[in-house]
Amino acid sequence: MMDNREVNIINRFLHGDHEAYSLLYREHVQELFSYGKALTGNDERLKDAIQDVFYKILSNPSTLKDVQNLKYFLFKSLKNRLIDILKSEMHQSQSGEAAYERFDFTINDVTVLDSLIEEEERLELSRKIKLLLNRLTARQREAVCLRYIYDMEYDEIADLLNMSNSKSARNLVSRALEHLRKDELELFILLFYSINQM
Repeated sequence: MMDNREVNIINRFLHGDHEAYSLLYREHVQELFSYGKALTGNDERLKDAIQDVFYKILSNPSTLKDVQNLKYFLFKSLKNRLIDILKSEMHQSQSGEAAYERFDFTINDVTVLDSLIEEEERLELSRKIKLLLNRLTARQREAVCLRYIYDMEYDEIADLLNMSNSKSARNLVSRALEHLRKDELELFILLFYSINQM
């Protein structure tokens, strides 16, 4: 769900306030880039996709009219646009599963860490978390990051991962966490809990 401030910004944009549109862009572009970077290693492709997402919103403001969770809406729009671009580039039809082939989340992309801990500790923690995440499949990594980094609900995760229901997404996250040893799991959960409290 969106907070009142975000609802107010969207309402201003829907009523023709283009400064509100610029504000929406500025507030979400970095997080979109971080998420998209995990889906594609091509920065230019990613920048184009983000621009396409916001251009579509600017061209058709009513797409935001019934949005309940703006972050989820933007993530889904970006992922779909990246899949479309990849399909176009490969000149062949493929399912959305192709996007999971490289989900490569790096903890360095989470900007709140810069203010959470000192640089040396951040780098060490980043290395440990990356090792933990690399034990998971790309699909599990994406599900875990969507849940604990981007604070998505299980039904939103299910939709982003083309799963049948929220129970499937919950099971995927649970199985992913089971792959981690108990002591590392505690570190992992503590880190993401800390991030989400910022």
